Amino acid sequence: MKKVVLFDFFGVIGYELSPVWFRRHFADEIADQTKHRLVNPGDLGAISEDEMFANISAETGVDPKQIRREWLEMVTIDEEMVNFIKKVKKSYPVYLLSNALSDFLREILDKNDLWCLFDEVFISAEMHLAKPDPEFFRVCLERIGAKPDEAVMTDDNAKNLEGAREVGIDTILFKDNESFQREFKKYYNI
Repeated sequence: MKKVVLFDFFGVIGYELSPVWFRRHFADEIADQTKHRLVNPGDLGAISEDEMFANISAETGVDPKQIRREWLEMVTIDEEMVNFIKKVKKSYPVYLLSNALSDFLREILDKNDLWCLFDEVFISAEMHLAKPDPEFFRVCLERIGAKPDEAVMTDDNAKNLEGAREVGIDTILFKDNESFQREFKKYYNI
């Protein structure tokens, strides 16, 4: 059995924001690559949150403050997942590993009273590393004090899970709560 639990945020605990927002402003065939190009520097902490929203604004014509407001208004928390994590937390330490802007994600965690779910939160912009880079997972495990074979990473992005597997972490690709919980029970006594 495993000893620690690792969760992604967007697409697992909270629904995706930026991919949905970019599809509202760009054709489907370029929305993902545009999102990647404009959001990744912010996720890596290479540019500030203000700079990232300004860059998005320059390409969309939408005011940077309005973009941030729209993203925050889109935040929807999966209460079923939150309740499941609360149950898991009674038996295992739980960690959040998220590609995100620091202030933005911290505001979401504050507003939704989610800090209590996690023993520690790892935000890519603060680490200057992001999934799927295997080094992101190595640094997180080192700070947690866990070995790769003691953890399972859940993410909705298959590419992000490649880096976890490269380090030796078992993974669960999140599709829905029912299949996730079935998979989860293969690794943990819940």
